[in-house]
Amino acid sequence: MTVMIRILLASCMLLPMVASGQQPGTPQYNSVFLPGHGVGDAARSSVNRWGGWARGSDQKTLGWTVSGRSEQEARALAVSDCEARGGNNCAVVKTFVNACAAIAAGPMDRWAEISPKSLRQARRGALEACGPDCKIIFEGCARS
Repeated sequence: MTVMIRILLASCMLLPMVASGQQPGTPQYNSVFLPGHGVGDAARSSVNRWGGWARGSDQKTLGWTVSGRSEQEARALAVSDCEARGGNNCAVVKTFVNACAAIAAGPMDRWAEISPKSLRQARRGALEACGPDCKIIFEGCARS
């Protein structure tokens, strides 16, 4: 009989440890461990986003994009946008990756600014470089 009591006591002591693994409120609750991965080393997306702009031969018509998945696609989208706005012989002026850009225009000339940090910085830089009578005509961020 003492053997049965010992087995019963041992079972009662181990039961809470086994049952606590997936109980609400425990750190293990709703944890999913994928094979071949350590805890917390989920891969981050390394997808780059490209932007760029193109200018027509009249030097006034601009095309713009911030949605390219590659530099080549951004170039093609910028030229296509320039042509859709009525530009002829559109050529790419600039491309950028994972950054924000703004183009300001005024009575004298256009100015562009690229900032990897924020659209606000790009906007501010373009307006400061362009002059007091300038306005932002294109702005956006190419980010994943």
